Amino acid sequence: DEEILIECIEKILPERREDLMTLAEKWRREGIEEGIRKGIEQGIAKGIEQGIAKGIEQGIAKGIEQGIEKGKEEAALNALQKGLDIETIAEITGLSVERIEELKKKLN
Repeated sequence: DEEILIECIEKILPERREDLMTLAEKWRREGIEEGIRKGIEQGIAKGIEQGIAKGIEQGIAKGIEQGIEKGKEEAALNALQKGLDIETIAEITGLSVERIEELKKKLN
């Protein structure tokens, strides 16, 4: 323990008490600084971890959204090939008439 060390040294070198107190203060300050540094490092690591998790979550949600949209477009293309009218396809798929017209152009 730091205090025991200081007491032992004071007994051996009583005239160096002021130097010892300065040294003890320096050790205390260094300990505080090290604690702050470690706290910051841990905070950054936790922030990165949370950011990655949030990014993965958002990526999955975006992928699902894109997959649903792709499925609607494929259904619309199949319906166009079967001869269904654009308005009916829009009603069934939820796609806009404009988007279905764009898909129809790709078929031709």
